[in-house]
Amino acid sequence: MDLGLGLFYYTLIVLLAVILTAATCLASYLVTRNKAYRYAFAGFLFYFFDVALVFQDDFLMQRAAESSASPFFIGSPVASILIGGGALVSFWLVLCEYLEERRPAVRYVPGAAFALASAAVLLLVPAGNGQEFLFYSMREVLLYAMLVYLAARYIGTRDDVLRLRMRRHRALYGALWALVTCVLLENVVFLLIIDPHVAGGQALPFFPERNFAENALVLCCAFAACTGAWRNLSLRRTEPPTQGGASLETFIDQNLVAYAAARQLSKREAEVLRLVLLGKDNQNIATSMHLAPSTVKVHMHHILQKAERSNRKELIQDFWEFS
Repeated sequence: MDLGLGLFYYTLIVLLAVILTAATCLASYLVTRNKAYRYAFAGFLFYFFDVALVFQDDFLMQRAAESSASPFFIGSPVASILIGGGALVSFWLVLCEYLEERRPAVRYVPGAAFALASAAVLLLVPAGNGQEFLFYSMREVLLYAMLVYLAARYIGTRDDVLRLRMRRHRALYGALWALVTCVLLENVVFLLIIDPHVAGGQALPFFPERNFAENALVLCCAFAACTGAWRNLSLRRTEPPTQGGASLETFIDQNLVAYAAARQLSKREAEVLRLVLLGKDNQNIATSMHLAPSTVKVHMHHILQKAERSNRKELIQDFWEFS
Protein backbone atom coordinates (compact mmCIF):
# COMPACT_ATOMS: atom_id res chain seq x y z
CA MET A 1 0.00 0.00 0.00
CA ASP A 2 1.20 3.50 -0.83
CA LEU A 3 2.46 5.26 2.31
CA GLY A 4 0.36 8.32 1.60
CA LEU A 5 -2.77 6.19 1.32
CA GLY A 6 -1.84 4.41 4.54
CA LEU A 7 -1.54 7.77 6.32
CA PHE A 8 -4.92 8.74 4.91
CA TYR A 9 -6.66 5.73 6.44
CA TYR A 10 -4.62 6.04 9.64
CA THR A 11 -5.87 9.60 10.06
CA LEU A 12 -9.45 8.52 9.46
CA ILE A 13 -9.13 5.85 12.15
CA VAL A 14 -7.75 8.37 14.66
CA LEU A 15 -10.53 10.83 13.84
CA LEU A 16 -13.16 8.12 14.24
CA ALA A 17 -11.75 6.93 17.59
CA VAL A 18 -11.58 10.47 18.96
CA ILE A 19 -15.10 11.49 17.92
CA LEU A 20 -16.56 8.23 19.25
CA THR A 21 -14.85 8.90 22.58
CA ALA A 22 -16.25 12.43 22.62
CA ALA A 23 -19.74 11.03 21.99
CA THR A 24 -19.32 8.48 24.78
CA CYS A 25 -18.21 11.18 27.23
CA LEU A 26 -21.16 13.35 26.24
CA ALA A 27 -23.56 10.46 26.80
CA SER A 28 -22.03 9.79 30.22
CA TYR A 29 -22.33 13.46 31.15
CA LEU A 30 -25.99 13.59 30.14
CA VAL A 31 -26.69 10.54 32.32
CA THR A 32 -24.48 11.32 35.32
CA ARG A 33 -24.15 15.12 35.18
CA ASN A 34 -20.52 14.63 36.17
CA LYS A 35 -18.73 17.76 34.94
CA ALA A 36 -15.51 15.84 34.34
CA TYR A 37 -17.18 14.07 31.42
CA ARG A 38 -18.41 17.38 30.03
CA TYR A 39 -14.85 18.68 29.95
CA ALA A 40 -13.60 15.37 28.53
CA PHE A 41 -16.17 15.67 25.74
CA ALA A 42 -14.90 19.17 24.94
CA GLY A 43 -11.28 18.00 25.04
CA PHE A 44 -11.77 15.14 22.59
CA LEU A 45 -13.92 17.31 20.33
CA PHE A 46 -11.17 19.94 20.22
CA TYR A 47 -8.59 17.25 19.45
CA PHE A 48 -10.79 15.95 16.62
CA PHE A 49 -10.47 19.34 14.93
CA ASP A 50 -6.76 19.48 15.79
CA VAL A 51 -6.16 16.24 13.87
CA ALA A 52 -8.42 17.54 11.11
CA LEU A 53 -6.06 20.51 10.67
CA VAL A 54 -3.19 18.15 9.92
CA PHE A 55 -5.48 16.11 7.70
CA GLN A 56 -6.25 19.30 5.78
CA ASP A 57 -2.59 20.17 5.30
CA ASP A 58 -1.54 16.63 4.37
CA PHE A 59 -4.32 15.62 2.01
CA LEU A 60 -6.76 18.36 1.05
CA MET A 61 -4.54 21.40 0.59
CA GLN A 62 -1.71 19.37 -1.02
CA ARG A 63 0.95 21.78 0.15
CA ALA A 64 3.83 19.33 -0.07
CA ALA A 65 4.83 20.44 -3.54
CA GLU A 66 4.47 24.11 -2.67
CA SER A 67 6.57 23.83 0.49
CA SER A 68 9.24 21.44 -0.80
CA ALA A 69 11.94 24.10 -0.42
CA SER A 70 11.08 24.53 3.25
CA PRO A 71 8.91 21.73 4.65
CA PHE A 72 8.99 23.25 8.12
CA PHE A 73 5.92 25.42 8.41
CA ILE A 74 2.96 25.82 10.74
CA GLY A 75 -0.10 25.39 8.57
CA SER A 76 -2.72 27.19 10.66
CA PRO A 77 -0.95 28.75 13.67
CA VAL A 78 -3.86 30.69 15.16
CA ALA A 79 -6.25 27.76 14.78
CA SER A 80 -3.59 25.46 16.23
CA ILE A 81 -3.24 27.63 19.33
CA LEU A 82 -6.99 27.94 19.84
CA ILE A 83 -7.88 24.31 19.13
CA GLY A 84 -4.81 22.74 20.75
CA GLY A 85 -5.16 25.04 23.74
CA GLY A 86 -8.85 24.23 23.98
CA ALA A 87 -8.07 20.52 24.12
CA LEU A 88 -5.34 20.92 26.74
CA VAL A 89 -7.39 23.24 28.96
CA SER A 90 -10.37 20.89 28.74
CA PHE A 91 -8.29 17.92 29.85
CA TRP A 92 -6.77 20.05 32.62
CA LEU A 93 -10.28 20.89 33.83
CA VAL A 94 -11.05 17.16 33.93
CA LEU A 95 -8.20 16.81 36.44
CA CYS A 96 -9.40 19.85 38.39
CA GLU A 97 -12.88 18.35 38.68
CA TYR A 98 -11.49 15.02 39.84
CA LEU A 99 -9.30 16.74 42.44
CA GLU A 100 -12.11 19.15 43.40
CA GLU A 101 -9.84 22.09 42.58
CA ARG A 102 -12.03 25.21 42.42
CA ARG A 103 -9.52 28.09 42.43
CA PRO A 104 -9.96 30.06 39.18
CA ALA A 105 -6.24 30.83 38.92
CA VAL A 106 -5.30 27.16 39.02
CA ARG A 107 -8.02 26.23 36.54
CA TYR A 108 -7.44 28.89 33.88
CA VAL A 109 -3.95 30.43 34.18
CA PRO A 110 -2.21 27.39 32.58
CA GLY A 111 -4.30 27.77 29.43
CA ALA A 112 -3.61 31.50 29.21
CA ALA A 113 0.12 30.88 29.70
CA PHE A 114 0.08 28.29 26.90
CA ALA A 115 -1.60 30.71 24.48
CA LEU A 116 0.79 33.56 25.32
CA ALA A 117 3.89 31.37 25.05
CA SER A 118 2.78 29.92 21.70
CA ALA A 119 2.05 33.39 20.33
CA ALA A 120 5.46 34.60 21.55
CA VAL A 121 7.18 31.80 19.63
CA LEU A 122 5.33 32.76 16.46
CA LEU A 123 6.23 36.43 16.80
CA LEU A 124 9.77 36.28 18.17
CA VAL A 125 11.39 33.14 16.72
CA PRO A 126 12.49 33.11 13.05
CA ALA A 127 10.50 30.76 10.79
CA GLY A 128 11.98 27.31 10.35
CA ASN A 129 12.39 24.03 12.14
CA GLY A 130 13.41 25.75 15.39
CA GLN A 131 10.24 27.80 15.46
CA GLU A 132 8.06 24.78 14.68
CA PHE A 133 9.79 22.71 17.36
CA LEU A 134 9.28 25.37 20.03
CA PHE A 135 5.71 26.05 18.89
CA TYR A 136 4.53 22.45 19.16
CA SER A 137 6.66 21.74 22.24
CA MET A 138 4.56 24.25 24.18
CA ARG A 139 1.99 21.47 24.35
CA GLU A 140 4.45 19.12 26.01
CA VAL A 141 5.50 21.85 28.45
CA LEU A 142 1.89 22.21 29.59
CA LEU A 143 1.42 18.43 29.75
CA TYR A 144 4.55 18.03 31.87
CA ALA A 145 3.29 20.84 34.12
CA MET A 146 0.03 18.93 34.60
CA LEU A 147 1.87 15.74 35.51
CA VAL A 148 4.20 17.55 37.91
CA TYR A 149 1.18 19.23 39.54
CA LEU A 150 -0.45 15.84 40.06
CA ALA A 151 2.73 14.49 41.67
CA ALA A 152 3.05 17.55 43.91
CA ARG A 153 -0.61 17.31 44.89
CA TYR A 154 -0.25 13.62 45.74
CA ILE A 155 2.91 14.14 47.79
CA GLY A 156 1.75 17.31 49.52
CA THR A 157 -1.81 16.39 50.44
CA ARG A 158 -2.70 15.17 53.91
CA ASP A 159 -6.02 13.87 52.65
CA ASP A 160 -5.78 10.08 52.70
CA VAL A 161 -8.98 9.80 50.68
CA LEU A 162 -7.55 11.90 47.85
CA ARG A 163 -4.37 9.83 47.89
CA LEU A 164 -6.45 6.68 47.59
CA ARG A 165 -8.41 8.06 44.65
CA MET A 166 -5.25 9.21 42.86
CA ARG A 167 -3.39 5.96 43.53
CA ARG A 168 -6.03 4.01 41.59
CA HIS A 169 -4.79 5.66 38.40
CA ARG A 170 -1.06 5.16 38.91
CA ALA A 171 -0.75 2.92 35.82
CA LEU A 172 -2.35 5.57 33.62
CA TYR A 173 -0.15 8.23 35.23
CA GLY A 174 3.01 6.27 34.41
CA ALA A 175 1.82 5.69 30.85
CA LEU A 176 1.20 9.42 30.41
CA TRP A 177 4.74 10.26 31.50
CA ALA A 178 6.12 7.78 28.97
CA LEU A 179 3.88 8.94 26.12
CA VAL A 180 4.44 12.67 26.67
CA THR A 181 8.18 11.98 26.60
CA CYS A 182 7.72 10.06 23.34
CA VAL A 183 5.87 13.04 21.87
CA LEU A 184 8.77 15.33 22.76
CA LEU A 185 11.35 12.89 21.39
CA GLU A 186 9.42 12.57 18.14
CA ASN A 187 9.46 16.35 17.80
CA VAL A 188 13.21 16.35 18.37
CA VAL A 189 13.81 13.64 15.76
CA PHE A 190 11.58 14.97 12.98
CA LEU A 191 12.08 18.69 13.57
CA LEU A 192 15.70 18.95 14.69
CA ILE A 193 17.59 15.84 13.58
CA ILE A 194 16.23 14.24 10.39
CA ASP A 195 16.85 15.95 7.07
CA PRO A 196 13.38 16.26 5.50
CA HIS A 197 14.81 15.31 2.09
CA VAL A 198 16.16 11.91 3.01
CA ALA A 199 14.79 9.32 0.63
CA GLY A 200 16.47 9.84 -2.71
CA GLY A 201 15.92 13.56 -2.64
CA GLN A 202 12.22 13.15 -1.88
CA ALA A 203 10.51 15.03 0.91
CA LEU A 204 8.99 13.24 3.86
CA PRO A 205 5.59 11.76 2.92
CA PHE A 206 3.99 13.63 5.84
CA PHE A 207 4.41 17.02 7.40
CA PRO A 208 6.57 17.40 10.52
CA GLU A 209 3.55 18.86 12.34
CA ARG A 210 2.02 15.36 12.40
CA ASN A 211 2.93 13.56 15.62
CA PHE A 212 2.15 9.85 15.94
CA ALA A 213 3.15 9.68 19.60
CA GLU A 214 0.67 12.46 20.37
CA ASN A 215 -2.04 10.42 18.67
CA ALA A 216 -1.08 7.45 20.86
CA LEU A 217 -1.20 9.68 23.95
CA VAL A 218 -4.73 10.87 23.18
CA LEU A 219 -5.90 7.35 22.29
CA CYS A 220 -4.57 6.16 25.67
CA CYS A 221 -6.62 8.88 27.37
CA ALA A 222 -9.58 7.94 25.18
CA PHE A 223 -9.39 4.34 26.37
CA ALA A 224 -9.33 5.48 30.01
CA ALA A 225 -12.23 7.88 29.45
CA CYS A 226 -14.34 5.28 27.66
CA THR A 227 -13.68 2.71 30.37
CA GLY A 228 -14.94 5.07 33.07
CA ALA A 229 -17.85 6.31 30.99
CA TRP A 230 -19.02 2.81 30.06
CA ARG A 231 -18.82 1.76 33.70
CA ASN A 232 -20.95 4.68 34.79
CA LEU A 233 -23.45 4.19 32.00
CA SER A 234 -23.77 0.48 32.76
CA LEU A 235 -24.59 1.25 36.39
CA ARG A 236 -27.34 3.69 35.40
CA ARG A 237 -26.29 6.31 37.91
CA THR A 238 -29.37 8.54 37.79
CA GLU A 239 -31.82 5.64 38.12
CA PRO A 240 -29.95 2.90 39.99
CA PRO A 241 -31.37 -0.64 39.87
CA THR A 242 -33.60 -1.64 42.77
CA GLN A 243 -31.82 -4.98 43.02
CA GLY A 244 -28.05 -4.61 42.98
CA GLY A 245 -26.23 -7.07 40.82
CA ALA A 246 -22.73 -8.34 41.48
CA SER A 247 -21.07 -5.62 39.38
CA LEU A 248 -22.99 -2.87 41.15
CA GLU A 249 -22.19 -4.20 44.62
CA THR A 250 -18.52 -4.58 43.74
CA PHE A 251 -18.32 -1.02 42.47
CA ILE A 252 -20.05 0.36 45.58
CA ASP A 253 -17.80 -1.62 47.92
CA GLN A 254 -14.68 -0.38 46.11
CA ASN A 255 -15.66 3.27 46.49
CA LEU A 256 -17.71 3.40 49.68
CA VAL A 257 -14.78 3.57 52.12
CA ALA A 258 -13.26 6.58 50.37
CA TYR A 259 -16.60 8.34 50.09
CA ALA A 260 -17.51 7.69 53.73
CA ALA A 261 -14.15 9.05 54.87
CA ALA A 262 -14.50 12.15 52.69
CA ARG A 263 -17.98 12.87 54.06
CA GLN A 264 -17.02 11.84 57.62
CA LEU A 265 -19.67 9.14 57.88
CA SER A 266 -19.66 6.71 60.77
CA LYS A 267 -19.36 2.98 60.14
CA ARG A 268 -23.08 2.46 60.71
CA GLU A 269 -23.96 5.39 58.43
CA ALA A 270 -21.76 3.90 55.70
CA GLU A 271 -23.64 0.61 56.04
CA VAL A 272 -26.95 2.44 55.67
CA LEU A 273 -25.64 4.33 52.64
CA ARG A 274 -24.56 1.09 50.99
CA LEU A 275 -28.10 -0.23 51.15
CA VAL A 276 -29.46 3.10 49.88
CA LEU A 277 -27.15 2.83 46.87
CA LEU A 278 -28.53 -0.66 46.23
CA GLY A 279 -32.01 0.83 45.95
CA LYS A 280 -33.49 -0.20 49.31
CA ASP A 281 -36.01 1.99 51.14
CA ASN A 282 -35.97 2.73 54.88
CA GLN A 283 -38.19 -0.22 55.79
CA ASN A 284 -36.01 -2.72 53.91
CA ILE A 285 -32.88 -1.18 55.37
CA ALA A 286 -34.33 -1.50 58.88
CA THR A 287 -35.16 -5.15 58.24
CA SER A 288 -31.73 -5.93 56.75
CA MET A 289 -29.85 -4.25 59.59
CA HIS A 290 -32.26 -5.29 62.38
CA LEU A 291 -32.92 -1.66 63.31
CA ALA A 292 -36.05 0.31 64.05
CA PRO A 293 -37.30 2.35 61.07
CA SER A 294 -36.99 5.50 63.18
CA THR A 295 -33.30 4.74 63.74
CA VAL A 296 -32.73 4.34 60.00
CA LYS A 297 -34.50 7.65 59.44
CA VAL A 298 -32.15 9.36 61.91
CA HIS A 299 -29.11 7.83 60.18
CA MET A 300 -30.40 9.04 56.80
CA HIS A 301 -30.85 12.54 58.20
CA HIS A 302 -27.25 12.59 59.42
CA ILE A 303 -25.92 11.21 56.12
CA LEU A 304 -27.74 13.87 54.09
CA GLN A 305 -26.47 16.59 56.42
CA LYS A 306 -22.85 15.45 56.18
CA ALA A 307 -23.05 15.08 52.40
CA GLU A 308 -24.82 18.45 52.13
CA ARG A 309 -27.61 16.95 50.05
CA SER A 310 -31.36 17.39 50.43
CA ASN A 311 -32.69 14.02 49.27
CA ARG A 312 -31.75 10.46 48.32
CA LYS A 313 -31.44 11.18 44.61
CA GLU A 314 -28.92 13.96 45.18
CA LEU A 315 -27.04 11.76 47.65
CA ILE A 316 -26.75 8.93 45.11
CA GLN A 317 -25.61 11.37 42.42
CA ASP A 318 -22.99 12.76 44.79
CA PHE A 319 -21.62 9.26 45.39
CA TRP A 320 -21.29 8.48 41.66
CA GLU A 321 -19.70 11.86 40.96
CA PHE A 322 -17.17 11.27 43.73
CA SER A 323 -16.41 7.78 42.44
